[in-house]
Amino acid sequence: MSDMPAVHPARLSNDPYETSGVQAGFQLPRWMWRAMFACYAVFFVGIAAATGRDTATIFMLAISLLYMLMYFVTAGLLHAQKGPEHDSPLDRVGGMLDTWTGPMDRGTVAAQLLAVPAGFAFLGLTFFVIRAASF
Repeated sequence: MSDMPAVHPARLSNDPYETSGVQAGFQLPRWMWRAMFACYAVFFVGIAAATGRDTATIFMLAISLLYMLMYFVTAGLLHAQKGPEHDSPLDRVGGMLDTWTGPMDRGTVAAQLLAVPAGFAFLGLTFFVIRAASF
């Protein structure tokens, strides 16, 4: 007699991943990741151009840049490990997306996701303009 319990058909999983091999996932489209990366790149270029005059500042910027790269590389590696996922709702044209705070259009959701990265890009450009104007 086996110690393994018998699998009853009613106990099979209803998890979509286990039945189809496709996960719900985080579902951020590729263009969103690229936009976030571009915003942080603008931030680092602006800050480096404005403040990167001595070794200590360059060292601090390099460490910060490595943390940013670690964030994006880790997300990419985890995405590659988990396998396929459903298409992003943000890739749909038109319609509304269901969120915790109610239905939102695609542009509003994208604006909320990119608000912080865009703010950092603006900060980097602001430091660069201030530094350039002070000469």
